[in-house]
Amino acid sequence: MRAQLKRIAECAEVLPGYALKARAEHEPEGTYQVMMAKHIPDCRPYRYIDEHELRMTPAGSPENYRVQKGDVLFISRGVRNCAAVIESVPEKTIASATFYILRVYPTVDPSYLAWCLNQPPIQAQIGQIRTGAGTPIVQRNALGDVQIPVPPLEEQKRLVELGALMAEELRLRKRLVEATEAYHRVLGQQLITELNQD
Repeated sequence: MRAQLKRIAECAEVLPGYALKARAEHEPEGTYQVMMAKHIPDCRPYRYIDEHELRMTPAGSPENYRVQKGDVLFISRGVRNCAAVIESVPEKTIASATFYILRVYPTVDPSYLAWCLNQPPIQAQIGQIRTGAGTPIVQRNALGDVQIPVPPLEEQKRLVELGALMAEELRLRKRLVEATEAYHRVLGQQLITELNQD
């Protein structure tokens, strides 16, 4: 596969998230939806659902922190530094400072960038640039300097499709294992019940 090594800063603009003054509290009349790390627990492509509603009215100008379809959110704090592409969010949505917003340039597919950032070799690089003892953080400039392989756009899209198929296969296998375990529990319970009735 043909690919060039490129710095993340050559693939996307790396923008900061919005620094909340205090703990995020839902304001029903708030003007903006706020994205938090808890909204993307598995770092899969993100689609807004009503259960994620967390509205607030930010101080100052929130425009610099707005998130839109096609952006990639990267969790910069803690040890789970994964990325998720945004598939849908309400029109007025901002990302908290837990994230860096990666606004992808036209030569890179957003889903590919998120997929690539979540791959073990890139995660290993990210682990090496993480700093801080209490709550570790990946510095924005350091993230921008991480190098990733960037194949042509069509190959990027094929890799993303393959990754999505593999993820779906894993999800189906997990459901099958859970269903099999539940079936075995029911069989065991029936067997014990029948023995007790004899």
